Amino acid sequence: MAYSSSSSSNRPSNRSQLSNDYSNSGGSKLLDAYRNKHIANLQLADLGEHVVAFALDPLGSRLINQKLERANPTEKAQLMDALRGHVLTLALHKSGNHVIQKALKSVDKASQIEITNELSAQVLLLSLHEYGNWVIRRVLEHCTDQQQKHHVLEQLHGNVLSLATDQYGTFVIRHVLEHGLAEDREPIVRRLHEKVPTLVTDQYGCYVIEHVIEHGLPEDRERIVRSMHENITSISVHECGSRVIQLVLKHCTEQQKRPVVEELHANVRTLVTDKHGSYVIELVIEHGLPEDRERIVHSLQGDILKHIHRKCICSIIEKCLIFGTTDQKNALIDQVCVDNGTGKPPLLEMRKQKFAKDVVQKMLNVADSARRQKMMFVINNAPIKNTAIRASKSLTHTVQAPQQRGDAEFE
Repeated sequence: MAYSSSSSSNRPSNRSQLSNDYSNSGGSKLLDAYRNKHIANLQLADLGEHVVAFALDPLGSRLINQKLERANPTEKAQLMDALRGHVLTLALHKSGNHVIQKALKSVDKASQIEITNELSAQVLLLSLHEYGNWVIRRVLEHCTDQQQKHHVLEQLHGNVLSLATDQYGTFVIRHVLEHGLAEDREPIVRRLHEKVPTLVTDQYGCYVIEHVIEHGLPEDRERIVRSMHENITSISVHECGSRVIQLVLKHCTEQQKRPVVEELHANVRTLVTDKHGSYVIELVIEHGLPEDRERIVHSLQGDILKHIHRKCICSIIEKCLIFGTTDQKNALIDQVCVDNGTGKPPLLEMRKQKFAKDVVQKMLNVADSARRQKMMFVINNAPIKNTAIRASKSLTHTVQAPQQRGDAEFE
């Protein structure tokens, strides 16, 4: 390695030039020099006792990761010697965790075992940690020793619910569900089934249930659907639960999701006016059977259009116009063109609304010539408010006022 020839005697303190996230608690002069660009072409072998200090620094960590990609076995062995005893500390550190992740991916099996041994007593702590969860995921991904991997998985299997409902633990559980072997996934899925109604409305647990629906076996999906059956409506109007129901509609078989769809039909008027429930109904329109769309279009008739100013209703009508049959589209267009009891057709009010005016444009785009003419007739023959009469009266008043004042002056 070559130090810069320029002297630092006339420079401010090295530390004053370092970024705010720089931490050199070990006082490594080599790291200070590297941070201040006083060293060129630094190699892994040059780090020696400074490896941990570099691993805890953003730039130093990046250097180690870059060099590890092309390191020879001797350099990797030297790095492992320097990391020994510091693996857990680094795994929990913002910069250090990247070094441990890279090492797990790059070193030989014996070194992987050594790293995992230092982590194995704290699997739960790491899994619940902002940076540690990444390291556990890399252990599961790259560790080739099945006995060690099994030991890590055992600790995860014993804490499924606490991990699934944690902001970081959820990523570890989802990783196993997506990438694990069947025997790795089965104990997790079994424990999840015990708490499906709770998990689907949990801000982190819902993602785990979504992963089971997407990556699980058909029987796993069926059990989840059965667990939710008595609470379909309340789950559908929940911010998190709504996403789970949508995935059921996308990924489950017709036989599996039919009980869910029937529950949705029974409460469609509640759902179409709800921010989250409306997304579920949109999915029924998109992925359901033709008769499902027919029933929804029928439900939209009547006083439901009183809510046409709401974005959720407008989105549902647009979905019907995209995925519905010609008859279904015509039924919706006919409904907005007739007097709804207010003395005028809903179409006229829709043209003034922020979201509904887009529905009007969509109707014009998909309508056949007869319906388009019908819509244009309603629009062109809309009753005009008495603005002209009021303007005439205002003008008359304006003209008469000076005359009255003038008459008074002549009196």
